[in-house]
Amino acid sequence: MTSRSLKPYLYVLPALAVICLFGFVAMGISLWVSLTKYDLVAGSHGYVGLANYREALSGADSFFRVAFLNTFYYVVLAVPATWIVSLLLALMAHKVKRAQAAFKTIYFLPTITPMVIVSLVWFQLLGVYGNPLGSVRWAMPAIALLGVWQACGYFMVIFLAALSDIPQDFYDAASIDGANAWQQFCHVTIPLLRNATAFVLVMLIIGAFQVFTQIYIMTNGGPAGSTDVLAAAVFKEAFEATGRAGYACAMAWLMFLCVAVFVVIQMRLTRSGRIYD
Repeated sequence: MTSRSLKPYLYVLPALAVICLFGFVAMGISLWVSLTKYDLVAGSHGYVGLANYREALSGADSFFRVAFLNTFYYVVLAVPATWIVSLLLALMAHKVKRAQAAFKTIYFLPTITPMVIVSLVWFQLLGVYGNPLGSVRWAMPAIALLGVWQACGYFMVIFLAALSDIPQDFYDAASIDGANAWQQFCHVTIPLLRNATAFVLVMLIIGAFQVFTQIYIMTNGGPAGSTDVLAAAVFKEAFEATGRAGYACAMAWLMFLCVAVFVVIQMRLTRSGRIYD
């Protein structure tokens, strides 16, 4: 291999080193720790095999079970809502020609605003207007609403780019065949956005399963554990409750497997290998 062919790899080598160190190496360490009885308080770390996984899956730990159900509830609330709102905003921005840049900027701003700041602002707003965060019934929907508001601008841009790639000829042909606006949307726009939808849903599912910051700041799992989620359960188990880092790593890997299963199912249902159906 010549020095010229090696040059591109030298450019990406620092980034690859960082990814390997803080990504793959860290994952390998956490997988090993999940097989041990590693305790941050006592300092013990004896090998226990799959005992941590069995404890979590056996139902003996009600905290893990509640956190999993709450996380699934958040996914059900946030993912479809964000997809719908993002697509509607993209359709609106696609129709707006003169002020499209301003339209995109306004809705994209929440995406680049740090989640800590967003959570603090929404905590104050929701506290003024009825404080749904204090309600077992409405706390999780309120947090899901924040998630939709914060993420829809980013996915709007993804859908807008996909809409711009759809040839006008498809709509002209549909109009000639007598299709109205709704029929064009259902039989032209939605099918041709299939790959964009697959990407958006994958990113949404991964992000929803990892929800943590807004819950930690706004409710810290309350009221009555109604907003305890898997990411928060891992953090609390390792650093706040018992210091059981081994068990926390096992919960993290179970969360990873849940995300992987949902992503694989979603990709098989939505992704298309063809550009135009």
